[in-house]
Amino acid sequence: MFLEINRQKEFVNAFHYDALPKDHSEETAINVSVTPLPITKEMALDSDKDSIVGISVEFKIVLKQVLISGTLGQVSTLKNKKVSSNTDLAKEEIDLLVRPLLLMIERLTYEVTEIALDAPGIQLNFASNPQ
Repeated sequence: MFLEINRQKEFVNAFHYDALPKDHSEETAINVSVTPLPITKEMALDSDKDSIVGISVEFKIVLKQVLISGTLGQVSTLKNKKVSSNTDLAKEEIDLLVRPLLLMIERLTYEVTEIALDAPGIQLNFASNPQ
């Protein structure tokens, strides 16, 4: 079934660039959370069929001598898809919901590393194949 998504603007809660010493112990980690949000009467949605979810991506990406970290989020309305917990979404649906945030991390990383390193930016590639 086609997932109809109405997305609000992505927002950057935090984004950090840190130089790392050679003997660091940092490891790459990406955590995605999906939080169902309440629907109010003013929203003109069917609370029995539709959902509003907050998507959050907390990340720490270790590159050669650089650590990129932060948290990004987005609120989305899902038409004709009732979500009471993140287990109500298939992996493919979560991938589709999180994709704009991963693209934002790729863009921020490229731009910041290009400026910070005075060289071509580091290109991340979060491979995803949503239907």
